[in-house]
Amino acid sequence: MDSNTFWKKLIFLCFCLVILDFSIGKVLEFLYFKQKKGKLYNVTYVLEQQTCDVLVLGSSKAMHQYNPKIISDSLNLSCYNAGYDGQGILYSKAVLDVVIERYIPKVIILDIVSIEFCVTFNTSYDMLHVLNPYAKKHPVLWETLSLKSKTERIKHFSSIYPYNSMPARIIAGLLPGETKDVTEDGFTPQFGIWNEEIKETIYADSKLDENKTKAFEDIYRICSENNISLYVVVSPIFSIIPNKTISFLHLEQTCRDLNIPFFNFVNDKDYLDNELFLDIDHLNSQGADIFSKDLSNRILNYKQNN
Repeated sequence: MDSNTFWKKLIFLCFCLVILDFSIGKVLEFLYFKQKKGKLYNVTYVLEQQTCDVLVLGSSKAMHQYNPKIISDSLNLSCYNAGYDGQGILYSKAVLDVVIERYIPKVIILDIVSIEFCVTFNTSYDMLHVLNPYAKKHPVLWETLSLKSKTERIKHFSSIYPYNSMPARIIAGLLPGETKDVTEDGFTPQFGIWNEEIKETIYADSKLDENKTKAFEDIYRICSENNISLYVVVSPIFSIIPNKTISFLHLEQTCRDLNIPFFNFVNDKDYLDNELFLDIDHLNSQGADIFSKDLSNRILNYKQNN
């Protein structure tokens, strides 16, 4: 095979791969945005459709512990739970970036785990891939997605890349029948009781992650500029925490400095009952309802006294 033939075949092969990538990517894109149920659809609904007064942001602790119906009834405001399993402050900030381009919520309830700002708590970077399908529609997301890697924009030249690891869940979101992934208001209650005795948990400390501390400051800035009431919550866990990590201390101090209402439920004696928990980190349905009412009352008391 002479060199000209080789290069022609190589160019043709590359052309075919580009066409194949583009075609498969467009099919996946079409199917992705045809979903009407499930966790992936919930992300679309949060970013592009819902217009509730109160938006709950956070990880699985938000998704499974904040009952929008109870919060809505207590505060007399519509409420949507935008929490997502495995996410963190980076995802919360990205969601808020997109949402405020469309409407301004009245209240943000931000759930933060006590080790959120630690550099060792790095799963939230990997989980940002759920935002990939929206990057081209909402360029503001590039600020957050680029934190995953310096080559993130280059990877998005592939039409398939935004939907990596998603085909099975896309199909599930298109099939008839109900899903247990997420309810219509974003809240997914969990059923069961944690049967083990309460123990101490001592968190290993580490440096602060500057990307995450900046994301928190950006959320505060966005809320301040748009007259959105921001409430920061560290929700209950079924464990005694004897030490305050550098992450928790930073959160506590920042909320104090910026005058952000901060509700800490860690080590709260009212939540050291195993019957309220599914596991160490998550309240069950009963616990979530009690917690949602309790938090709503604390917010109302704060508003009345400030």
